Amino acid sequence: MQKISRYRVLVAVSVLAIMVLSAFGCGSSGPTAAVESFMKAAQDKDCETMIDYIDLSSLETSGVTINKEELVQACKSESALGDVVSYKVLEEKINGDTAEVKVEVTSKEDGAEKTESDTLKLNQRDGKWLISTL
Repeated sequence: MQKISRYRVLVAVSVLAIMVLSAFGCGSSGPTAAVESFMKAAQDKDCETMIDYIDLSSLETSGVTINKEELVQACKSESALGDVVSYKVLEEKINGDTAEVKVEVTSKEDGAEKTESDTLKLNQRDGKWLISTL
């Protein structure tokens, strides 16, 4: 009987650990994490990953469908993209399935660095936070 009891405790602890990790995603879920992943992809000039963090449905207007592959190609061919030197999330505000994340970005263009802050709006779609405005 004692072996069953230990087994139940082990199962209960394992289930609890899985629930906690799922809820918090080891720090990899939520609006801030989505913005950080987007910014890291921008630093790496990884257009495909950047586009994965954009809510394409929120960018569609007047019945025009936005094609992910075309956006990736446009991103890759954009020669005016500056280099993201660093970024820092300043603030996060969540309101249900929408959020705003204020981020400070230092970029380098034509040899000169500039730092700007902006507030990105995000929507939660199927449990994933996506940037709806850039």
